[in-house]
Amino acid sequence: MFTLAIDAPSANAARLRLSGHLDDTAAREVLHAAADVVQCGCSRLVLDLDGLVSWDDAAAFAVVGCARLAPWLPEGVAVVAARRPGRELADRAGLPISA
Repeated sequence: MFTLAIDAPSANAARLRLSGHLDDTAAREVLHAAADVVQCGCSRLVLDLDGLVSWDDAAAFAVVGCARLAPWLPEGVAVVAARRPGRELADRAGLPISA
């Protein structure tokens, strides 16, 4: 089961917390939420992958899609992935992990 939670870690920023299993359907949900962050005028997106327990190869496009929104976010996109399998997903997608 997949859960997406959205909060604001700081002013003008939005954090998408992904939990559970990221599949193709969940990936679309993540991309829609990330697009909403851009449309609402946030300056930064934090993509938190630490709650993931598993993911499908086909769903990796979601994290790449979120990272590609960086040009429309003045402070860019940060990826949080301190634990597996989120770290593996970030590595597979070729995304730098924020400290």
